[in-house]
Amino acid sequence: MESGSRLLPLLLLLCLLSAIPAQAFEFSRVVEKAKALAAGDYAPPPEAPEFLRDLDYPDYQSIRFNPEDSLWRGGGSLFQVMMVPPGNVYTHTVQIHQIDDNGVQPVPFNKASYNYPTTEMAKRVPADLGHAGFKLTFPLAGESEQNQFLVFAGASYFRGVGADHRFGLSARGIALDTGLPSGEEVPSFVEFWLERPGGGSKRMRVYGLLNGPSVAGAYQFDIHPGSITRGDVTAELFFREAVEQPGLAPLTSMFYYGENTWRPAGEWRPQVHDSDGLLIHDQGADEWLWRPLVNPSRLILSYLQVERLGGFGLIQRDTTFSDFEDAEARYDQRPIAWVAPRNGWAEGEVVLVEIPTDSETNDNIVAFWKPGGSTTVGDRTR
Repeated sequence: MESGSRLLPLLLLLCLLSAIPAQAFEFSRVVEKAKALAAGDYAPPPEAPEFLRDLDYPDYQSIRFNPEDSLWRGGGSLFQVMMVPPGNVYTHTVQIHQIDDNGVQPVPFNKASYNYPTTEMAKRVPADLGHAGFKLTFPLAGESEQNQFLVFAGASYFRGVGADHRFGLSARGIALDTGLPSGEEVPSFVEFWLERPGGGSKRMRVYGLLNGPSVAGAYQFDIHPGSITRGDVTAELFFREAVEQPGLAPLTSMFYYGENTWRPAGEWRPQVHDSDGLLIHDQGADEWLWRPLVNPSRLILSYLQVERLGGFGLIQRDTTFSDFEDAEARYDQRPIAWVAPRNGWAEGEVVLVEIPTDSETNDNIVAFWKPGGSTTVGDRTR
């Protein structure tokens, strides 16, 4: 990855969207904010109170956002926005703004929009706490209901589904030094701008500002929900520190065991995984490569060379109930994610990281594109 400016537009989740008309707020404003962040010292985002960060998963899940308070509800938009409360793994708050005909306004935190499991917890929640992220909803199953289809929450994670799928694997804004002995750096989205779609529009735009010790970045997501949820993602990154292994368009999933591995003692289900393989399209060699996933006994990093990358993705091939026999998790309904660069990528490799796990609750699979070369201070990648 050389110094200067280089265009690397990302196409996430299968298809390129047609252009969305420019509004008063433009991507260049987020780019300038990212550039300014990278020019200064890193400052971590504000943490949620300790008692919220210490909540176990069931207690955190009992905090519910009231759908009646969704952003844009009753305003004619097919899209609505539900807020995500801080707590458990969502350890910090983010700034969220909406963009409409009146300009750009912050989306304030409203304590009354959340239902807390106890009055004691509700009293301890600060009135100005803030949000940890947001969930986008859209009438995928019919006009009478709003269905969650895309969630931005936790570090730089976002995950989506199409109609008739359940949430499974995730994408991230960037992966830095994942799997290396030096340890992984985990940047976070710290600010979002949500562009309100016009009445009847089936497309939506989200801008995100990312920050971490080594990098700051600006992102634009053009989103189209449906039977296949599609997104056109453009990112511009500014490096304040050198990074040994930058990972573009990273995907994160879970593989506990499957048809090509041993079944752990005491397990009755035939398979347990969100994805069972990495698929790569080598456009330069005009071939498709399939790499089955494993749950290894030790960390494995695989560097998969291609002449020119047409696309890669983590795939769930098994799609019948009998493949898993799990009526609660419904792994047979987990989605796939496919990343396709708009003009193909060369001079790099697809990296697959497989991490040992003894539980299906741990995401232990990561796949991403590693550009050739290395980053240095002051590098700018688009």
